[in-house]
Order: sequence, then structure tokens, then C-alpha cells
Amino acid sequence: MAGTTALGKYRLLNSLGSGSNAEVFLAQPLQHPDFRVVVKRIHDHVVTHPKFRQLFEAEVRSMANFNHPYAVQLLEAAVDDPIGPCLVMEYVPGITLEDLLAKHRRLPPERVGRLLACFCQALQAAHDAGIVHRDLKPSNLMVLNADTERETLKVMDFGFAGFAAKPHIQLAELTGHGPIYAIGTPGYVSPEMVRGDRVDSRSDLYSVGVILYEMLTGRLPFNYDYQDKLLAAHIKESPPKFTKIGRGDVPPMVEAVVQLALCKYPNERQQSARELAMMFGQALGDDYWEAAMPEGWEPMAVAEDDGDAPPPAQVTRASIDPYHVTHEFEAFMPERLAAAKLRGFVEDFGGQVLTSEPGVIRMRLGVPNGYKEAKEGSGLLGWFAARRPSVPRGQEPIELELQMDKPDPGQPRLCVVAAFRPLKDYPPKDQNHWHERCDKLHMALRQYLGA
Repeated sequence: MAGTTALGKYRLLNSLGSGSNAEVFLAQPLQHPDFRVVVKRIHDHVVTHPKFRQLFEAEVRSMANFNHPYAVQLLEAAVDDPIGPCLVMEYVPGITLEDLLAKHRRLPPERVGRLLACFCQALQAAHDAGIVHRDLKPSNLMVLNADTERETLKVMDFGFAGFAAKPHIQLAELTGHGPIYAIGTPGYVSPEMVRGDRVDSRSDLYSVGVILYEMLTGRLPFNYDYQDKLLAAHIKESPPKFTKIGRGDVPPMVEAVVQLALCKYPNERQQSARELAMMFGQALGDDYWEAAMPEGWEPMAVAEDDGDAPPPAQVTRASIDPYHVTHEFEAFMPERLAAAKLRGFVEDFGGQVLTSEPGVIRMRLGVPNGYKEAKEGSGLLGWFAARRPSVPRGQEPIELELQMDKPDPGQPRLCVVAAFRPLKDYPPKDQNHWHERCDKLHMALRQYLGA
């Protein structure tokens, strides 16, 4: 992408990194070649989301109504740009908190308090504007003038951080074989997001608590390599006391503020970013909140959102292939619980999971023992090598493809499209009976997923 132009006026210079939703480029405004901006190009797999345009425009409106000195500012955006949907942000020279911690490992409480005040000033303004970040982590925090007395902090990815990529249920979760690795940064996720509860601004405060724990101790509160254990720890385990991990030099009152932010339920934590920053300052006998107050800044008016009504469940018969049956429905449960339920469905119906990719799971049901499919392009020898055990009429194997989307990362709502097809080696003989079988499987699937 380097050398191409975004929005007709920003030349992309080089990539600054790539995340789950987008790739970020340093760019040069053509009319102001001495300046720099950041262009965030949304990944193609996110753009294929059926409600991408609606969600993208809602997030842009949200960011347009949020401008704060301690947050990276959105300059403009385009959904139909030739290079793809993209956002143009201010360029902030500095290093991420992730890099700063890699350099120093841990920071003195007073320094943490000053950075926290800037952090919470931005969070409080965002929460007052109805914006929940949902993806706070050290790599989303930019430290300016690092290691100087003028050190401050800016929060990145406000607004678009909440866009939900397609849910990914790992193959090991469906088969029970192999480890389940952590995806992205689950070390900072709140318990309510793991449980699938409704998420509000206090979810961000839990993530701040994790970041504070890391800044003060040099490690995360929960250190697990596997996603299932890590997510379970957020729900069930208490973070280790600082003295137990050799960090007894942190004042107990400071630790108490951090541990309060890490409570498992939102009502048990601090109730606002302002309260969290002020409690941290009081524990150190200083008012970092007041010292970080940006002069002359006033919040902008917030545009009202019209809401988004869920689509009704429906069933569709493919017009081209009479044996292709598609059902659409919604399931209200978190992804991890859906993974366990789908595994039970696969086992109970003699299924075999073929692939599991972000947003798509492919499986076969009722395949006879010993079946071996001929590979494409294998020729006559491949055809003879393939095994095709016989099956009783009316019990032909079924291919099932599940397409899943999660429109709102703060809600345990999965939009599911279930597509049923026959295996090419076992064409069904009775169309009506075939549709009855698919409909029964659809109803069973809905029951497993609580739809």
C-alpha cells in the first residue's frame, strides 16, 4: 500500500503496524508535505461484515463528537475510498506504553499516577459522551515526551476499537483436541465481557486496573498461555497480592485502589474514571487528577443514535440448488459458551468439524465410517482410491456451514446463518425428506445455542 493515496490527498509512506481490524500507515498530506498523519485502513475481512457500513458510519459519528487533548483525534474518514474504508487520525510522536514497559518493566507509583490522570481524563470524557473503548491495553496508549518531566499520555482507537470482528471459535474448542491459545489481548478483558453480560463504562475501568497492575508490578495479574484458563481467571481468580510476587515496595493503599478496580462485578469497582484517578492520587497524598485537567477544554454535544433493531429470524430456500437449505437466527450467549454448546451438538449428531475460521465453521454430519473423499484434480487413480461406503436411503450425510457475526462486542448476541448441503458423493433421493431432515437439525442447533 505504500505510495498509494488515501482520500485523494494523503500519500501512504510506510506501515506502522497491523491489528485485528486494520492496518495503520504513516501518511503525508499532499498539500502539506512537512506534516504527518496516520491512515488506518480497515481489513477486508472486517469490511465483509453484513452491517459494516452502518457500524462504520456510527463509529465515525461517535468519534466526530469526541475530541479530547488526551485522546488521538479523528480528522476525517471515508467508507468508499479506492484503497478501502479508512480513517485519518492525528499523528502522535512518541512510544506506546507497551514499549515503555518493555524498556523499564515497571514504573514508580508517582509516575504511574501522573500517567493515570491523563488516561482517566480522556476516559471520563469519552464515557460522558457515551463511548466505551472496550479494547484498552498498553499498545493502545501513546506516551509523549517519555522519560521527561513533560511526560503525558494519549489514548488511541477511541470509537473504532469497539467494532466487532467476526467471532472466532477455535477448532480445538469444537473437537476437544489441542490447546486453545489466547487470541489478541484477552489479558485485559473484563469479566463481564467474558461472561457475556452487558458492558458499560465500568468495563473499561477493569482494563485500567489490569494496566495499573502491570505498570506497578511488571507483570499481568493472570499469566496463562491458554485462552480458556486466562478467561476463567478473569471470572474466578483473585489477582495475586503484590507481596506474594515480590512487589512489597508498592504502598498498600495504592495496591488497594488497583485491587478494587479488578473486582469481578462492575458495582464493586470504582464507578467512574474520575473516581479511580482521584483514589489513586489520595493513596499517594497528591491530586494528580486536578494537575492533569486540560485547560480550556469543553465537551462537545453528543449526537443521538437511532438504535439498531435486530433482524427477525427467517428461513431461505436456495433457488438454484433445491437441496441447499439456509436458516438465519440469533443466539444470545457469549462466544465461549457457544463453543461448548456447538461441541456438544457435533458430538451428539456424529459430526466432524472440518475447519473453523473467523466467522465460519464447516462440519459434516452423519458421514459413514471409512469414508474418504477424492481430492480435486486427483484424476482416475484418485477416484479409485476414494472410499464411498453405502448409507441407507434417507440418511445421506449433510454438510453444514455456520456463518456467525457479532454486531455488538458489548452484547452476547450472535447472528448465525446455517447453510445445509448434501455431500456430492451422497446425493439425496427425496427432496421433501431432505428438507425435513435439515429443518430438524436446524431446530436442534437452535436449542443447543438457546435461540
